[in-house]
Amino acid sequence: MERFTARQVNRALAQERLLQGLDRGEDFETLCQQLALALKPSSLSFLRRRYRQGGSTWEALLDHRHGHSSKMTPERRGWLRTQKQENPALTQVELVQRFEEEFHVSISQSHISNVLRAEGVAIPGGQRYHLSGTQFLPVERTGVFFPSGSGAADGGTEDRDTDRAAAANDLPGT
Repeated sequence: MERFTARQVNRALAQERLLQGLDRGEDFETLCQQLALALKPSSLSFLRRRYRQGGSTWEALLDHRHGHSSKMTPERRGWLRTQKQENPALTQVELVQRFEEEFHVSISQSHISNVLRAEGVAIPGGQRYHLSGTQFLPVERTGVFFPSGSGAADGGTEDRDTDRAAAANDLPGT
């Protein structure tokens, strides 16, 4: 059985009142303001078609995008939370694989990320989990990537201008 939120039901009821009011000849914009609906006149044909095909009841106007049964039940959210709490180094890819093995339901990495963030167990953006024994490149090797900061005695500024002049002489046609 599908469950709908009060907001979805209220919106469907308001859309039904809008269609009924339009059939009585009332003004579209006035009805939208009274019913707190943000609709365009171009969406009326779609609403009317859905309303008539659904038996002219407000249930036909329910927004089914958010009313379908969710893959992420509270039990599954709890399972994800405990998995991440037990092993903070788990990546979204690994969690997706474990989730699919456990529940036989496919889910995206972004959905996993959103759930972990909502549950408060996600690592803040821009930070990555590093094991305690991980070795990083020593600072002395930064000159490989950033020649100006290679640790020269004068801060990496020696002979920059002469290097440019020498490079300009090597250009073809000079």
